[in-house]
Amino acid sequence: MIGGQLQIGLNDGLQVRDVHLSTRHNACRLMYISDIHLRRGRSEKLSHQILEAASAASVDALILGGDLVDSPSVLHHLSDLVTRLSQIAPVFAVGGNHDDRVGMDRVQRAVTCGGGRWIHDDGARITHESRVIALYGPASKLSVEGDVRVLCAHNPRIWKTSRLQGFDLVLAGHLHGCQIVAFEYRDRLFPGAIFYPYCYLNHQHGSTRLVVSRGISDLIPVRWRCPREVVLCHV
Repeated sequence: MIGGQLQIGLNDGLQVRDVHLSTRHNACRLMYISDIHLRRGRSEKLSHQILEAASAASVDALILGGDLVDSPSVLHHLSDLVTRLSQIAPVFAVGGNHDDRVGMDRVQRAVTCGGGRWIHDDGARITHESRVIALYGPASKLSVEGDVRVLCAHNPRIWKTSRLQGFDLVLAGHLHGCQIVAFEYRDRLFPGAIFYPYCYLNHQHGSTRLVVSRGISDLIPVRWRCPREVVLCHV
């Protein structure tokens, strides 16, 4: 459901959107946090909001979904955020287009220095109860086996090919819901979907679910019916 109305600025807390792939009472809880866009003047506020949402959600793992920083000057803020998140649950991260501009290797070092694991071109396994959750980055070439297979990406255009590759869940962000939402039609958010065909909230193809986060922050912090959010996936 599309929630919220007009939001100006970054003062409101983050919405936690629940997505259920499993009805198990002991489902693994993965929190996907995308499009943080840390930059001068907002890093501490955004970090506090993320930590507040993660602390309240009883998560089993945290996935940072790209566009983590907007400039090299805030890489130390990213390391600090990852360190503090790692006290809540294991942290895994992939990069986005903004991270590429800063330097993907520099963003990777900031994540790993903070105690997180960089999986952009790698994979990881989470053992939860008797099940294994396999995580893949968008450039991963590894064959990581698991009871549930999750692709942790940034740009939802990866859905074009990933929906045919046997994943149970594909996570993406990047589009911010296009910030202005007039209506939803056939899983897409409009008018954004006129320009970006993968402007979804959720979409299903066979047994594969796509979930696209509306993200944490924006260049121009104005939104209409498009709340800033993290996504809590029960798998």
